[in-house]
Amino acid sequence: MIFTLTPNPALDLGGVVDQLIPNEKSYVYDETRFPGGNAINAARVVKKMGLPVIAGGFLGGGIGLEVQELLRQEGVRSQFVKISASTRISVTVSNRKTHLQTRLSFPGPLVGLEEIRRLSQWLSKIQPPSVLVVGGSLPRGFSSASLKEMVRSLRKKGVAVIMDMPARDLRPLLSCHPLLIKPNQIEFQELIGEKVQSISSVLRAARKLSRRVSWICVSSVEGGALLVSRKRAWFGQIPKVRVKTTVGAGDSMVGAMTSVFAQCDPSLWDSDHLGEPLLRWGLSAAAATLMTPGTRLGEFKNMQKFLPKIRIHEIPLSG
Repeated sequence: MIFTLTPNPALDLGGVVDQLIPNEKSYVYDETRFPGGNAINAARVVKKMGLPVIAGGFLGGGIGLEVQELLRQEGVRSQFVKISASTRISVTVSNRKTHLQTRLSFPGPLVGLEEIRRLSQWLSKIQPPSVLVVGGSLPRGFSSASLKEMVRSLRKKGVAVIMDMPARDLRPLLSCHPLLIKPNQIEFQELIGEKVQSISSVLRAARKLSRRVSWICVSSVEGGALLVSRKRAWFGQIPKVRVKTTVGAGDSMVGAMTSVFAQCDPSLWDSDHLGEPLLRWGLSAAAATLMTPGTRLGEFKNMQKFLPKIRIHEIPLSG
């Protein structure tokens, strides 16, 4: 079973404008409303790929109810902890001609100790060989230390954990030995505290991290994505597409890669044979989302179309 944990979900409100002018009213057209948050988006992609998934985290207020209903409409099962404060809203406005986007992300609610305790209870019920995807920022009141304690308990039981989080929250969790992390290049630099931009420099840094993480995927590196295991590395690129959004592309990668793990025997999760299919499906899902306007996620049929078009080559390791 695949579970996802989104500690700080959002209602993603989107629309299109002809132009944004400071100090002037801008009329927004083509309004969209989707359930949002890194791990929620990953769950939506898993569902599009036809696999069972349960989304969890904190939800509160009328906005929280709307997020849960939107997930239900997409067929995603959910088991959220209800909180007293309201779930946040994120706003993405796209320019009609250029597709450039203005994104506004609010901090989110304050969660209480009892609400954190109930989340811990929910997580404690997850049993191996399940996969848990932890994605997005942490709400106020919920520390990385609290999350680390929960994740460590799951890892001791043998539950695999995939993480897609801001560097400040991810760094203390690396000691829990996650199965996969997927930062983009900027997030990876923040994670390691070093400026790395080329494939070779990112690879060197990722290999050091691979002592604690089975799979490291760094996107937006020289126009592609680098996947590193403990013994091998691959670089992949998508074909040229007309980019209509960047929202959710990384989350789509995580969802597709999670689905690859879920469809094979857990004894193979550390196998280098998974490298090529992990990167191919991840990039195909990202490409499908990039070409989809607004805050929508790519459809499975488009992921399949991109699969044979993804260019992947293995990078020889030295030393």
